[in-house]
Amino acid sequence: MIRTFIKYRVLVSVIFYILWGSDFITNVLDLNKETSSFINWTTVAILFIFWLFILIDMIKQNLKDKTFWILSMFFVPFFAPVVYLFRRKKLLHLQNNMFRNSN
Repeated sequence: MIRTFIKYRVLVSVIFYILWGSDFITNVLDLNKETSSFINWTTVAILFIFWLFILIDMIKQNLKDKTFWILSMFFVPFFAPVVYLFRRKKLLHLQNNMFRNSN
């Protein structure tokens, strides 16, 4: 699943931020309370699943500054997952090179 996120990271990022703005969108469209509530809870569930996939990938991978990335998921949950998707390959590469150079 994470490979799909990385492959389509621009599209995933756009969808992620559209979902973050779902409450605003439902207010602009002036939907009734039941529909608005359903849409908001559905987007919260989708965002949580996306966030959880990213967090699990962070925990499994051997990343440079892993503690920073995991903490950023909790303190900046609207920004960290998208940045991580774009930086993941480089973070893995940096960690691998760091161990190679220390020997």
